[in-house]
Amino acid sequence: MVRSTFWDRSTEPLVPPAPTSESYDDVVVGAGAVGLAVATALAQRGRSVLVVEAHEAVGHGTTARSTGKLALLQGTRLSTIAKDAGLDAAGDYLAMCREALEWVRPVLARHDVATTRRTSASWGEDLGDVDATRDEDSAARALGLATRWQRSAPDGLPGHGAVLLDDELQVDPLAYTVALAHEAMAVGVDISVGRRVTKAVGHPQAVVHCDDGSAVTGSQVVLATGIPVLDRSLAFATTKPVRSYALAFASPGAELTMSVSVGQASISVRDAAGSGSTTSEAVVVGGLSHPVARGGSEARRIETLRRWTRDHLPGAGEELDAWSAQDYTTPDDRPLVGRLPGATPVHAVTGFGKWGLLAGVGAARRLADAIVAGDDVGRFPPSRLAGPKRAATITAWNGEVGAAMVAGWLGAARQGRRPRATSTVDGCTRTVSGVCPHLGGVVRWNDAEQTWDCPLHASRFAPDGRVLEGPSTSPLEG
Repeated sequence: MVRSTFWDRSTEPLVPPAPTSESYDDVVVGAGAVGLAVATALAQRGRSVLVVEAHEAVGHGTTARSTGKLALLQGTRLSTIAKDAGLDAAGDYLAMCREALEWVRPVLARHDVATTRRTSASWGEDLGDVDATRDEDSAARALGLATRWQRSAPDGLPGHGAVLLDDELQVDPLAYTVALAHEAMAVGVDISVGRRVTKAVGHPQAVVHCDDGSAVTGSQVVLATGIPVLDRSLAFATTKPVRSYALAFASPGAELTMSVSVGQASISVRDAAGSGSTTSEAVVVGGLSHPVARGGSEARRIETLRRWTRDHLPGAGEELDAWSAQDYTTPDDRPLVGRLPGATPVHAVTGFGKWGLLAGVGAARRLADAIVAGDDVGRFPPSRLAGPKRAATITAWNGEVGAAMVAGWLGAARQGRRPRATSTVDGCTRTVSGVCPHLGGVVRWNDAEQTWDCPLHASRFAPDGRVLEGPSTSPLEG
């Protein structure tokens, strides 16, 4: 089972007190970094805010399962945006991340969350990646970052060329999430855990219904759930859900560059300390992302990551933990923010491509500013995706989704029956419907985490059919 993270060793997820009100100015769905950031920003402007979280505690979602990099150098993000949309667009993205960092730093200090400063690096694993690292260096320097380029990969890693930036921050991402929750509660935000939102209806007030039969009202609803649940915008057609993996190995005293490779099979490396400490106890290696429920055995990918670590990080000792996380990429590597179609006032923010600890927080706080000011934040998804280049990417992505749909149902047709999902975990055999309630995809077994995952839009379910991750808001039927 891929469940426990290295961060769970030193930080406890947070179970806030249950709220008593049923009416708020704003209801935010999702208690990760994005949801907590937008909730805090709204409350700081005098609004009453509720955050509703499907997990049983704050700290069980994507934010807390990340590698905890608060970096402005993010692979080749700046040069990719600059090539696609111009240097001004890349500059705006960087400014958004800087705004988030300036807000986050004092929050972490107030809540005694230790950070460590490291040089960050984007390195090329192959000779063909050298130009990409040089382009990132050029774009970063043009935007005012004091990067530098070198011919060798950092820390003796295999590769050719790297762009580096000194004095970047890394953090325990679970401690980061819990600190953001405490900050939100300190300014009056209520947080309700263990409630999955199933629908929002009504105008001008939205009535938000949950799976426990309860409902709350708000003048605005913000979805910070990855692919937006309650989706009326076809947002699932404009993002690609990817799952990636992380391993922690004992490595006391190691101080490593905070690195990420820019090749197709991206690898992330950092050292890690226990909560409240800056002394390294481990090395965390992550990567090998792939579209959810597509790309073969998840367990085999984790084993590949193990071999890579043993081959290239000789200081890595005993394996401590293995886990995975899910995030969403966009056709142009920029977050998607906007109001969903329809009369009910629902906004969404998603698509951070694994850099949500800053990009997501920055996008969320800008959305909060727009909501309070009454500005038009635009429809979701944004119009910038309407051009021919973006349309080609979106068409290709949805072609893959269609192929997965057809393959799943053809497999069921060959068996002559409606798809069923049967699993045996810890000696308990269960059979549930094999059809995802979201859009009818046929789920596939995740052999690392022992879950049923949908290859269409990445809904995930426990062996007994319970929803673990949206966009589905309904379980697999028994």
